[in-house]
Amino acid sequence: MPEARLFSSNQRVEILEQMEKTPFDLLVVGGGITGSGIALDAATRGFKVGLIEKNDFASGTSSRSGKLIHGGLKYLKQGDLALVKEVGRERAIVHENARHLVIPIQMLFPIVKNGSFNKFTLKIGLSVYDRLAGVKKEERHFMLSKKEVFAQEPLINRDTVKGGGMYIEYRTDDSRLTLEVAKTAFEHGALISNYAEMVEFLQDENGQAIGVVVLDHASQRTFKLYAKFIVNAGGPWVDKIRRMEGELQGKRLHLTKGIHIVVPFERFPVKESIYYDVKGRMIAVVPRDGCTYIGSTENDYLGSLDDIRVSQSEVDYLLDCVNLMFPSVELKQADIISTWAGLRPLIHEEGKAAGHLSRKDEIFISESGLITIAGGKLTGYRKMAERVVNLVQRKGGFPAVPSKTETVKLTGGRFDNGEQLKQCIGSIARDRRYPGMDAETASDLVFKYGSNAGKVLDYLEDMDTKSLIAAEVRFCIEQEMAMKLSDFFLRRTGRLLFKRKDIPALLEAAASEFARVLGWDGEQAQKEKVQFNEEYAHALQFI
Repeated sequence: MPEARLFSSNQRVEILEQMEKTPFDLLVVGGGITGSGIALDAATRGFKVGLIEKNDFASGTSSRSGKLIHGGLKYLKQGDLALVKEVGRERAIVHENARHLVIPIQMLFPIVKNGSFNKFTLKIGLSVYDRLAGVKKEERHFMLSKKEVFAQEPLINRDTVKGGGMYIEYRTDDSRLTLEVAKTAFEHGALISNYAEMVEFLQDENGQAIGVVVLDHASQRTFKLYAKFIVNAGGPWVDKIRRMEGELQGKRLHLTKGIHIVVPFERFPVKESIYYDVKGRMIAVVPRDGCTYIGSTENDYLGSLDDIRVSQSEVDYLLDCVNLMFPSVELKQADIISTWAGLRPLIHEEGKAAGHLSRKDEIFISESGLITIAGGKLTGYRKMAERVVNLVQRKGGFPAVPSKTETVKLTGGRFDNGEQLKQCIGSIARDRRYPGMDAETASDLVFKYGSNAGKVLDYLEDMDTKSLIAAEVRFCIEQEMAMKLSDFFLRRTGRLLFKRKDIPALLEAAASEFARVLGWDGEQAQKEKVQFNEEYAHALQFI
């Protein structure tokens, strides 16, 4: 490995070569939030850890969530108090370790006629929620009268709403949260690579899984990686991975699909986030980055895992949900500026519909020793990781070291309090290395890259053009393992979701910097742009 151990696309092959030489204690297959969390937990306990991801980090479910660190309020209806307690308490921990990515927001919960909650049950529910989740005194809920709800949110349907409650949730950038967890695991010694696909299991003479064959999609080289324990954290792909290792037995996944639509804020100018009930289905309306996004649907899914599209019927459903609760907005399909669709890998329960399946995670162990974790929620990733590593620790006879991740700040989250975050934004705003720097641009950089935002500007030092987009691209390639244009525009910066209209003006500069740093020739650069333009178009193509 080079002396400068960077999480760099240009060091991926060297990382994979080192992985081939390393006898791992634990090898994780899957670079979503669950797999990345397992790698971080294990690395901070002193395990020799490897992680491989067949596409980009967070390219599956972990970039397609509702982008909320939920306390699990809706699971009170299902009586799942343990889940509410766990994920509710986890919110504060994830916020503390990544203040730039996990941001407290006010959430209005209106009481609607014939809805799941009335004034009494919502009050009880929010009170239980506050207690179970250990909510800080200043963040506890308060109830609103009908008049107060309309004063708080004038757009809401006056014929439907009878009152409401206000409580705190946390908004996040799920892709960047996953990436920061993976980067932090790397900082603690884990060996990690994206675009490295597990294509075959290696077994000993007793049929026990002892390693995997990995195909590097960039170099087309294969590598053999060996480990005492292999963890399948493939999200929607976990059953596919289980079938590669042997016949699928026992519990299996139940995939459900959710979509979100994004509209300009001026077309749907809500004053705060809103979480409301439509015919038993909870819908979130969340303002961010000059937009408002709405989601989500929940339907059984049996299609391709690698090509998940938004359907016309799903779009129509969400538009109807909005226009029922906010009739004066009159939102139309033409207002939509972007969308995303993702899968929830839930555990199948016979006879239960998609909306009633548990969000609990479960661990399966196959006859070959493959450990699989499935289910769960973004919010609970740290506890899921802890349970997996505890299991490996027991089964492998490793020293009993407790999880340390409760106090491990993520790479961009090196802030002790909110004031330090504000000071970082002020410092970047005053930085004169970028001529066009202002408070809005500085804030945008810090809420993406956190305490690493200054490193983006460091790249401007040797750039004649002083192009901020080129500096971001170079940072994301050399310190965040970005390999493709979609890695950058979608998962590193979120522009494809929330600033899609800006991309045409930025694409050529971004592609040129990718070509320069990664050594793309003209043919490769054109191929990458074509691939990205297809993804760009898919955001507004409905099947």
